[in-house]
Amino acid sequence: MEEKDIFAVLDIELEKVRSLEGSMSIVVIPMKYADKALGYKREVDTAVRYKEYLVVGLFGMEADQASALFLSIPKGIAVYPYDGKDIQALFFEATGRLQEMGSAPWVKRLWDSIKETKAMERLEDPESRFISASFYQFLALLASRPHDLARISADMNEMDRHWVKDYLPHGLAQSLDNDTCSQGEQVTDLLQEWQYKERMELKQEKGKKTLRKFRNIEHFFTLPSISQEIIDLASDVLLAASKMARIIEKDPVLTSRVLKVVNSAFYGFHRQIDSVEHAIVILGNDEVVNLAFSIAIHKILETISAPHAQRLWEHSLLVAHLSQWLGPLMGYKFKDKIYTVGLLHDFGKIVFLQRGHFISDTGNPSSLEDLAKEEMDSGLSHAEMGAYIAERWNLPSGIVDALLCHHLPGKAKDTALAVTVHLADIIAHTGSIHMDMVNNAAIRFLSERKGPALSAEMVSKAYQETLSRVKLVLEVQDGT
Repeated sequence: MEEKDIFAVLDIELEKVRSLEGSMSIVVIPMKYADKALGYKREVDTAVRYKEYLVVGLFGMEADQASALFLSIPKGIAVYPYDGKDIQALFFEATGRLQEMGSAPWVKRLWDSIKETKAMERLEDPESRFISASFYQFLALLASRPHDLARISADMNEMDRHWVKDYLPHGLAQSLDNDTCSQGEQVTDLLQEWQYKERMELKQEKGKKTLRKFRNIEHFFTLPSISQEIIDLASDVLLAASKMARIIEKDPVLTSRVLKVVNSAFYGFHRQIDSVEHAIVILGNDEVVNLAFSIAIHKILETISAPHAQRLWEHSLLVAHLSQWLGPLMGYKFKDKIYTVGLLHDFGKIVFLQRGHFISDTGNPSSLEDLAKEEMDSGLSHAEMGAYIAERWNLPSGIVDALLCHHLPGKAKDTALAVTVHLADIIAHTGSIHMDMVNNAAIRFLSERKGPALSAEMVSKAYQETLSRVKLVLEVQDGT
């Protein structure tokens, strides 16, 4: 569920306050104190649970009154209209103030940079949020200095450690808990020594230059019209097979490829399927929509001749199908998004490849160091580039956000979707859930979710079966 849905009830309260020209405090409280806080709140107040926080809206209260109401409970407070004009802005400001309580100086600096990034999302310039979405160079620095990071983290409060760890691979995050460094040791200010501000400004300038260049390459930012029609139709649960067939049949090449794939060993039908409508009736709208969309997207890549471009496409199909398998196990129910995010998760790499920019090794999962190198070259990683293209294609905001956050799923608005694609990406590369490579937020999500455990045998079997099926599709596509 997205932030806007979770905060809908608070939005209603804020509208009332706005109409009365009054004030409203948003109080963010760690979930471990939720029961105590709920005992203090008034009947007229509204509370929602979001990730690891309880968020309380206090009608008609200023900050000092709100602070007194929750005395002795760690909290961050933001007040409408002084600190923000909407619930998301107020929530993030209050969260920032909560994080700053007792934080080490470098943690405050990192949090300030994240707040700056969030503020960018609300600017009129729609490109700013992609340029400043992440700072992989700094995260790679932390990952390269595990002992220093452990010494610094020894001075963090529990909440700081929690959210900083969610930016790191699970293996590194675990090492912070196991390191026995003395808390009293003095640590060099990494941010000042490393020139954090200057590097961030250089990254942003490069990002702006890159997007200015790509903005003028029209074929990257025009989704084939038939693909857009397919996406628009996909949301119609009552769509007639004949209507979908008429859309696909407008493109003879697409029609031919759909029928070849449907009649391949991938599906294993015993008799020939000779019409798109017949294929839709047998396979269902979702399956044919995904098939048609992937074939249409593949047409964009036909001008790319580099050998690893083909490997990227095979990997993208594999992640799309593995995401479909993982989604229900992760509690994710929206099939119309999950395949598309899996298919497009590395599309930014393909764009970079086409234009001669650096991309990380296509045969292995992207590490923080890989993403940092992409960022140093162009100001963005492939995750930001892919999300930017998806927005230019007018794909749903949930897809854009998941593409943006598939390497840092803890930042995503829809955590289940981002975690699903993140895990599918790791499995597609390694054949397993490689714990040292998986982001810590994804591991935490796995540990907290309800449902069957993902055994190594289950993952390996799904990987092998999916890989075989995807290779069959690729053989059919290559033969057209």
